[in-house]
Amino acid sequence: MEANSSSNPGVNISTPSTTQSTTDSAINTNAGNGKGGKASKVWEHYTKLENDTKSHFIDDEWQLHKRILNFCQIDDHKGDTIGKLIESCLLEWGIDRVFTITVDNASSNDLVISYLKKKLNNWGGLVLNGDYLHVRCCAHIINLIVTEGLKEMNNSVSSIRNAVKYVRSSPARLVRFRKCVEHEKLDSKRIVVMDVPTRWNSTYLMLESALVYQKAFERLEDDDGFYRSYFEEKEGGKKRIGPPEHIDWVNASVLNNFLENFYEITKKFSASLSVTSHLYFHEMHSIESNLKGLIVSDDSYFSAMAKKMKEKYDKYWGSLNTLNKLLIVAVVLDPRYKLSFVKFCFEELYDENVVCELIKVIKGLLSSLYDFYTNNNSRCDSGSQNQSVNAVICPSELEKKSDIIDYRLAKVAKLSKWKKKQLEEDGVELKNEVDKYLLDDCENCFDDSFDLLNWWKVNGGKYKVLSNIAKDILSIPISTVASESAFSTGGRILDPFRASLSPKMVESLICGQNWLCSSRIAVEEDTSSVEDMAFYESITSDSRLASDFDVINLD
Repeated sequence: MEANSSSNPGVNISTPSTTQSTTDSAINTNAGNGKGGKASKVWEHYTKLENDTKSHFIDDEWQLHKRILNFCQIDDHKGDTIGKLIESCLLEWGIDRVFTITVDNASSNDLVISYLKKKLNNWGGLVLNGDYLHVRCCAHIINLIVTEGLKEMNNSVSSIRNAVKYVRSSPARLVRFRKCVEHEKLDSKRIVVMDVPTRWNSTYLMLESALVYQKAFERLEDDDGFYRSYFEEKEGGKKRIGPPEHIDWVNASVLNNFLENFYEITKKFSASLSVTSHLYFHEMHSIESNLKGLIVSDDSYFSAMAKKMKEKYDKYWGSLNTLNKLLIVAVVLDPRYKLSFVKFCFEELYDENVVCELIKVIKGLLSSLYDFYTNNNSRCDSGSQNQSVNAVICPSELEKKSDIIDYRLAKVAKLSKWKKKQLEEDGVELKNEVDKYLLDDCENCFDDSFDLLNWWKVNGGKYKVLSNIAKDILSIPISTVASESAFSTGGRILDPFRASLSPKMVESLICGQNWLCSSRIAVEEDTSSVEDMAFYESITSDSRLASDFDVINLD
């Protein structure tokens, strides 16, 4: 969607990881002026299945929206193939400006970004030459960090995993386990859950549920001979690890508390109904501080685990050269924290000279964005600015009309002179809007009810250019996990009992459901008549994405 005078200059793209033979992409479109791009029907995009493209945008009322634009299949997972698919989607929707692209760590995604960067550069649709186009999915990076650390705790985790597997492997074993729970007088209605070894978040949930029944597992070892013999059996040619000993439960307890932080962070990053980019810096700083503290721990196991995790952390977030600095600018655009909070956090981690250099880089980036948006908007707003200046009444014109009441003319002249000076001062303030914002007092950071988007909605007139920057940066999805939910919908629509649906029909069902559920149109109020249904369909098919600066999510 093309930006106009009041629009922002670009689009953010985020791409989820491939699921089975699929790749998911989402277009996140910022709607600053309420005017859409090309009017497109929801389901007239592609004829293949199992790739979805979403649009996330913030409208004129500063409300975050998400729409699925297409759902189709790709021929292969090569970077050029995916890139051409996204390019086609951009052309179909008339989107020619891209702000960021969020992807996981698949090597093909690097090629996707390279391909799109080249094309978008030809279109003139990149911000700051596309230097900050690439955003890595934060949830996937956390997954890599945690998985690396779990390798050091494998035996303790495996022993508890095998114990849970024994209990859940048959109804008779589960009955015996419940008797142990009753004998130990454990007041809990929870049930132990199995995990998927390749998914650390499920491992966390398994440990959390198992720790509640530690005494029951210990009693099961004494009362159930089959439980002991279970661990004497071989699995994959090797003796099963376990049963869990006291040290394993201690390690699991500490590990569970540690993983809880990452689990909560992942949930925050994966939110789809609220902005998330401003959360990145807070959680990044928290992770680095915790890892540094754990490295110097007296516990050799956890110290070794933290070292492994810190190495993986440094690979992606260890310096400003390896992360996208827009995600730090996002917290600067949170009026509760601004640049002073970033400096405070840096001071806890780095030397003074390094902190000064980092702050200089972040402020320089914000200033560069401000200059870019100012230049972009000035070309579009020049007409309206001239109109407002010409609307000022000149005293000379009044003097020609009447010379009778001089004091009135003098007052008008004075007011006109003041108005002219005010316009000049406003121009000076506009050039220093970044400094003005940073110097203004911060909002209360302890206010849990603080609405970030509403604050910018209220203060958009005060920071006209910065509000456009905030609209685009705050709409960046820092995780591709939410985009993957489309595959769950696809699995419910296309299953072994309903496999004859054409790809276009599946796309129609998925996209139509998403748009109708997201729309403010209350289609359920009166859908009995054909005329009403036709009316709703016509509105949906003529919907336009409002966008100042489009944001695309490719995952």
